[in-house]
Amino acid sequence: MGNVPVILMCVGATKAGTTWLHDQLSAHPDCYLRTIKEYHYFSTQEPAHWDKMIADTKGEIAALEGEAVRTAYQARRLDDLRSFLPVILPRVVDPAGFGAYLRAAPAGTKLIGDFTPAYSIMQGKFLQPIKAMGGALKVVYLMRDPLARLWSHIRMSAARSAPNAFESTCLDLLARTVAGQEDGGIRGMVRRGDYAANLPKLQRIFGESLMVMFTEDLLTKAGFDRLLAFLGLAPMQSDVTKRVHEGRALPLPAALRAGALRFLRPQYDFVAERFADLPQAWQTAMAEITTAPTTQKVMI
Repeated sequence: MGNVPVILMCVGATKAGTTWLHDQLSAHPDCYLRTIKEYHYFSTQEPAHWDKMIADTKGEIAALEGEAVRTAYQARRLDDLRSFLPVILPRVVDPAGFGAYLRAAPAGTKLIGDFTPAYSIMQGKFLQPIKAMGGALKVVYLMRDPLARLWSHIRMSAARSAPNAFESTCLDLLARTVAGQEDGGIRGMVRRGDYAANLPKLQRIFGESLMVMFTEDLLTKAGFDRLLAFLGLAPMQSDVTKRVHEGRALPLPAALRAGALRFLRPQYDFVAERFADLPQAWQTAMAEITTAPTTQKVMI
């Protein structure tokens, strides 16, 4: 492809390290990643969703323009939002146009991208246009230990929706999740970590352009170097100890842990059947549920 940069689409999973990866690659000299991490361009389909995206973008532009003195980050953010606004004003997905927007990068850039975890739960017909952006495409899907991922997602949701009742809300959300309820955002949280549904779809659509990686492996020097090689980038130092959006801490009660592991057993079993070397966290969790009955709840 000559000097045309590779487009990286990091499609999830939610709470599996996508922000950490965006931050690390943003510091790579061969990458050009804007301050907009999640574009949600391909997951925006309804007129009301386009209207909200446009209104939010215009609102942030106005707020930044109103700053008497801007930091370097704010100045970059303002430039990024101004250039992105014409891309979304038509209110229609135009893969070639979005690809051209991403490729408007400094000379010598080898990698650009979009890190939107919501893409992983989209129907295949909405994922197909991603391949029409033009140029070389690399897709990365991160899988974190199912229970750690779900508990992190629940804590994030509770911190946002009920900060003054954080602990009780977390415990209630997990209890209702294990019981098979789907209201109050539970269905969305479960779908974001449904590897058994999301992974085959991504593999079918993106084939060899897709790299699937365990979060636990990514957060090691060897794992990060392997990802950089897949992306065609030179090795770089990374902060594997840094945690991004870790959220408020809350120990997971043992009683709820056992029920959650039974609920998530289909995910552990699915991944274990397809990957020979599971991270230690996965192996530890699976050892706890080996003799437990498989849940009858179908994850959708």
